[in-house]
Amino acid sequence: KQNGVFITGGAINLRTGANTNSEVIALLPTNTEIKYDAYRTTGQYTWLRQPRANGQYGYLVGRNNGNAWGTFKAGSAVSTKPATNNKPAQNTHNNKPATNNSNWTKQNGVFITGGAINLRTGASTNSKVIALLPTNTEIKYDAYRTTGQYTWLRQPRANGQYGYLVGRNNGNAWGTFKVGSAKATTPVVHKNVQKPVATTTNNNATWTKQNGTFITGGAINLRTGASTKSPIIETLPINTVIKYDAYYRAGKYVWLRQPRANGQYGYLVGRLNNQAWGTYR
Repeated sequence: KQNGVFITGGAINLRTGANTNSEVIALLPTNTEIKYDAYRTTGQYTWLRQPRANGQYGYLVGRNNGNAWGTFKAGSAVSTKPATNNKPAQNTHNNKPATNNSNWTKQNGVFITGGAINLRTGASTNSKVIALLPTNTEIKYDAYRTTGQYTWLRQPRANGQYGYLVGRNNGNAWGTFKVGSAKATTPVVHKNVQKPVATTTNNNATWTKQNGTFITGGAINLRTGASTKSPIIETLPINTVIKYDAYYRAGKYVWLRQPRANGQYGYLVGRLNNQAWGTYR
């Protein structure tokens, strides 16, 4: 038991259980203030328990191998004193592993994100997330490299290290390459190419018509299809107001369908195991 306040030092997942395999309730942005009532260390992780408005709990990592992933505010119980190195663990890693910075093509350019994209400590989807870059974030990069389906961009950071983000997936840009970026990656004329795509499984299923308003209770992914495997259009912050025109139940999820300005749809989870992920107006 411990009543305290923790301020996230980077984007951290809030989960339904104290396990990295547990469902993600929300992605907490940098500098989110969390009130917790207990903690537990399991293996390399120290988990914090957050009481939630619905009478249940959310769980997030506060420390990894003893390194704080944020700041424990003055006044939190003495048993976990704010460490002197309270920077997020991902910032303590050397972001220049030889495997990541070899065989890069030098190129100074500007990339504008077409959706929410993770900035990572390395050019791998398994590398730690430094931050979740919102749609229309402008990134200056100095090199790129294609590995498998992904083209990674390398961003010099203020701390003398690098951040890495996906610029293309299977040749499709995840945003816009600004005019003036080197010709090696020709700027695309269209914005966010992560267009909604029809899936034969969920988007063409029987939807129940219902016009309503949903207010997100945490960060929720808006996707191109009613599936957790569908590409992410953007991550909706907490308290985003969404107007939907239909809903669909698929297993443990209830999906909401949002008409979009381009005449297509976005899809988001409204309920998980009958627990609302926000407020229905």
